[in-house]
Amino acid sequence: MVTDQKEIQVNSNDSLNDEQRLQYEDTKQDLPSIYDIHTKFKKNVILFIVSGLGFLSNFDELVYIPALSMVIQDLHTTETLSLSTITVYVLGSCFGGLIWGMLSDCYGRRSIMLLALCGFVLSVVGSYFSSNIHIFLVARVLQGAFICVTTTVGQATIADIYQPSERGRAIAFFYAFYFMASIVGPIIGGPLSYHFGWRSTFIVVEILAIILFILYVLFVPETQQYIIVCNCHKMGTKLLEYDLLVKPKLQNPCLALRYLKETTTLPYIFVLALGFMSMNVAQLSLSIQVSKAPYHYKSNVIGILYLPLAIAKFLGSIIGGILSDYAAIRYMTTFRIDEGHVVPALLFSVLTPIGLIIYGWSFQYGMHVSLPLIGLIICSFGQTGTRPGIYSFYTIKYQQYSASVIAANNFVQLLLTSIMLAFTAIIVESIGNGVYFTTIAMGNILATIVPVIIISRKIRLSSNICEKMPSQSTPLIGTDAKQYHE
Repeated sequence: MVTDQKEIQVNSNDSLNDEQRLQYEDTKQDLPSIYDIHTKFKKNVILFIVSGLGFLSNFDELVYIPALSMVIQDLHTTETLSLSTITVYVLGSCFGGLIWGMLSDCYGRRSIMLLALCGFVLSVVGSYFSSNIHIFLVARVLQGAFICVTTTVGQATIADIYQPSERGRAIAFFYAFYFMASIVGPIIGGPLSYHFGWRSTFIVVEILAIILFILYVLFVPETQQYIIVCNCHKMGTKLLEYDLLVKPKLQNPCLALRYLKETTTLPYIFVLALGFMSMNVAQLSLSIQVSKAPYHYKSNVIGILYLPLAIAKFLGSIIGGILSDYAAIRYMTTFRIDEGHVVPALLFSVLTPIGLIIYGWSFQYGMHVSLPLIGLIICSFGQTGTRPGIYSFYTIKYQQYSASVIAANNFVQLLLTSIMLAFTAIIVESIGNGVYFTTIAMGNILATIVPVIIISRKIRLSSNICEKMPSQSTPLIGTDAKQYHE
């Protein structure tokens, strides 16, 4: 356990002579790492289960989207209010993530995950038995507030057990499952709601949630690094990260937003937020657009249209994660900069505005449905390829507070998405799909330019420094936990 007394003892090493300091460093190098606690098989089991929970999060959001028109008829509501069921869901996820991130960083991942999943199971029951749009809206905001724990705590769990050089691929696997729900959700939800009604989709969600809850209880241990370090110390084992971690304190969840002002993360927050909002607004409007003239598709056909989108998201996540790990190692060893994970992400982000422009103008002129689908495929591939690298970079820079950092970043993304979803139908009706999505595309381009300039400058400066210094190897390990602890 890292107490204040122990911190003072470690800090006192500054007064040691060179020989004592070298002995101290040699002793540290002989210590086992927290990343060696679990076997590779155990890590893969944990990754598979938390990725399944990420799948559940996206599946719950998308499974009934093909049946939005049926929701409008059954609950006697309007198109705007039906889209509001998605808006409040995203809004609940936006604020709920801040709470779960702070609690899991303080009290551990396992207990917080189980608590939120219990709440989610109950909220799904509320959605199923909703008798009017107002009750349904309340149930949906609760579903969003509870299920967001899977993306916040799930990615923090990955950061707990995978070392930085492997983290991009692990987070890519998580997002591959997350976006796989884009295939399964609409494909199952469309025919299911067509034959058994839109409420039947929540029965599937409930069954899946219970199965994953049981698997989590049986196979996923506590992974929060401070708790693991403390437990190992009580058993007489000191880990390499022993002196890097400090005891977390319970804080106001909104304090997690302080990470948004850090210059090391701020440029990438806009890239992810605008890209995520753009992809989701386009994806959710697809169902509405193809149900109107000149397409007039039924819910079972609309579900099929989401299949190529989901394949693009799956491939984008996997390829983006692999490239981010490769780039991180290359840029760390060559230029000694931490932003190596982000370089492929920025290249992928260029595809997002290209796809948006194709998508918007194809619907504007009522072109064949394959053209807006191609645009949305390009947009989705680019955005999903962006995420693993940037999230890996976040969790490395703020290892001990990874859940809070992820929650703060998700807060911006989800808040922006919920706002845009609330006004998309009105704006599109006023100015049309072409101008609307082109404007969003321009925002994505501007958001990408700033981090590109920053990284290019760092690479150029590091290259000049490396030419004047002997080659050294710098370990890619997050050691900034104490620096950002308040």
